[in-house]
Amino acid sequence: MHDAKPQIPALDSQFTPAQFSAVLSELALALATQSSDGFFERLLELLAEYSGACEAYIAHLDARTPSLPCIRYWRNGQFIKGKLSPVSPRLLADMRHSTVLCSHNLAEDYPDYASVQPEIAQPLHGFWAHQIQQSDGVRAYLALSFVQPEVAEQTLNALVAPFLARVNSELLKCQQTEALSLAAVAFESSEGMVISDANYRIVKVNKAFTRITGYQQSEVLGQSLGDLFADPAPQLKKASDGSLRYQAEVQRLRKNGQTYTQQETMTAVYNTSQELSHYVLYLQDISATIASEQQIQHLAYFDELTGLPNRRKLREELASCFSLAKKQHVIGALLFIDLDHFKNINDSLGHAAGDWILQQVASRLQGLIREGDLLARLGGDEFVLLLADLGDSPPHAEQQANIVGKRLIETISSPYPFDEQFLHIGASVGITLFPGKGQTAEDLLKQADTAMYQAKSAGRRTVIFFDDAMQRQADKRLQMHNALRGALANQELLLYFQPQHMVATGELVGAEALVRWQPEGKSLVSPTEFIPIAEESDLIIDIGMWVLEQSCMYMDKWQDMGLLLPELSVNVSAKQFHHPEFAERVEELMSRYHIDSAMLNLEVTESVVLGHAEDTIRKMEQLRELGLRFSIDDFGAGYSSLSYLKRLPVDELKIDRSFIRDIPRDSRDMAIVDAVIDLASHLGFTVTAEGVETRQQLEYLKQQGCTFYQGFLSSKAVPVDAMERYIKRFQGKFAR
Repeated sequence: MHDAKPQIPALDSQFTPAQFSAVLSELALALATQSSDGFFERLLELLAEYSGACEAYIAHLDARTPSLPCIRYWRNGQFIKGKLSPVSPRLLADMRHSTVLCSHNLAEDYPDYASVQPEIAQPLHGFWAHQIQQSDGVRAYLALSFVQPEVAEQTLNALVAPFLARVNSELLKCQQTEALSLAAVAFESSEGMVISDANYRIVKVNKAFTRITGYQQSEVLGQSLGDLFADPAPQLKKASDGSLRYQAEVQRLRKNGQTYTQQETMTAVYNTSQELSHYVLYLQDISATIASEQQIQHLAYFDELTGLPNRRKLREELASCFSLAKKQHVIGALLFIDLDHFKNINDSLGHAAGDWILQQVASRLQGLIREGDLLARLGGDEFVLLLADLGDSPPHAEQQANIVGKRLIETISSPYPFDEQFLHIGASVGITLFPGKGQTAEDLLKQADTAMYQAKSAGRRTVIFFDDAMQRQADKRLQMHNALRGALANQELLLYFQPQHMVATGELVGAEALVRWQPEGKSLVSPTEFIPIAEESDLIIDIGMWVLEQSCMYMDKWQDMGLLLPELSVNVSAKQFHHPEFAERVEELMSRYHIDSAMLNLEVTESVVLGHAEDTIRKMEQLRELGLRFSIDDFGAGYSSLSYLKRLPVDELKIDRSFIRDIPRDSRDMAIVDAVIDLASHLGFTVTAEGVETRQQLEYLKQQGCTFYQGFLSSKAVPVDAMERYIKRFQGKFAR
């Protein structure tokens, strides 16, 4: 605590020269011992004590940013950090136009200033401020606020005058210190910096430079920039603003010999005499950025799993290749490759095995292609090979493309050793030649895909060339697919029934529910046309559930009508069966329509088991507990596995019509039928023969012990009303 100081008398009081001299001497002595750090605080503290001010501060005088923090701020005996300059816009404007500003009635002169001081208990009445203008044009001000209106303006002016030079000097020091602090922060940024003299000799580097290059400051001081990087003189050019600079991306070597990409910007620095004094080199290691950009570029154009070009890259190359072929009058080919039975491996062994197979296929195919050709992966198990130039003869080009296609199939079909076993897949290849009449680059993928689809339909592991007839068929399929989407909503689907009879007695034992489609104003569409299209998408699930619900509804209705049909068989596709909610939907339908579950037989093909053996068995057992029966449809015509057959909870095998058709002319078909009936007998299954059309076929089946049959011999598939009459007729026949 300092001794109490005599207050400076008010302006209208007597103040002797001796008193003023004593106060001034004491003030000078107190400030002379203060370092720069304490000077402003001691000055404000003493002025407040001598003058009786309740508030004292030094602040910047800047109309652009009036709310800057005070350089120092004192109030009621203590210093407060971070206090914003407490001036109003009007007071700030007046201070800018006056070296000394004094007010004896703040509430009237500057009411907005007097009202913004809530921290001061009593209202402010007096105010005094002295502007300090520095040589560089920066201004500040020293201010005192008073509770009393009397302000010793002249005495304060005289008291402060001897110290203004020191105030100015200390303000300049503050600014310089702040500038140096900001410069140090900027210099030690994440961007590397090198400062050289006018002769390119290095005088300073920052820590970022050391981190980027590996060189310590002590290792490079005094060296020439040309020794460390390259001679910058030839690269420096005058910019539009007159400055001397250059900017470039260059390959540099770190101290450890590692190469990296560096972005450099060099700027010339001039002194106050406009003489070149230094160069500043800014540098950034952009290797990671470039690598990231390259990775993004790679992901945009290349398949992540196989490293092959992707669909986007293929389309760009295809457009370029097509255009070049037209100009040079040469013929190219596009081969669309789809793997056969890949889904079986993916489903049974998992995606890791599937990914491995795809990588192996990509590696094998890359070994076949010529320089200038392009192999791409479109996604899934689809690959495309672009043969850019096969000469100018269409027959020769077709022959060459065919040879390549067959070689692809042969290469892909070789066994794949995996986890102590050999995996087997095949490939179907569709080819289109280009350029053709009216053909565009956009047509090629579509055409090759269409030809590949035909290769699949033709039995797989084959090569098919595109022709216009295929396109017409593909367009028809697309139209049918689009129309089929509206078939359910438009109530265009119908349910037909084909009766099933006992082979031994001819008794009606059931029927198979079959879906038909009759678009508005058109004739019936055969299931062989639209069911494969529905199976390509999830439409088959919706159609399958519609058939199942309609079947339950008719069974319920026929029971109410007194029509007895012992069993109704409903086909269930693999997609429908493996839908997560399939079992629950079946159970809900059984409950809603109040039918005996033993009267419903679900027919599934062997493809249901593929890749889903455990799920299939679990779901079948779940439904068997409800009382439902299961049949294996088209047995022997597809993928057959006796190991699965013995585990499946099925009741019946249905012999595919393809084995019945040529009985009794084909002994091999008869042998297969004998084997299936014998197998079913030993496993405890009944057997239904499909497609029975002649008495000879029926007689043969009876001799072999076949249980049931269906086919044109008894009845073709009939609509609901005809089926109802059919049931009545057979009920009456066997009732007698």
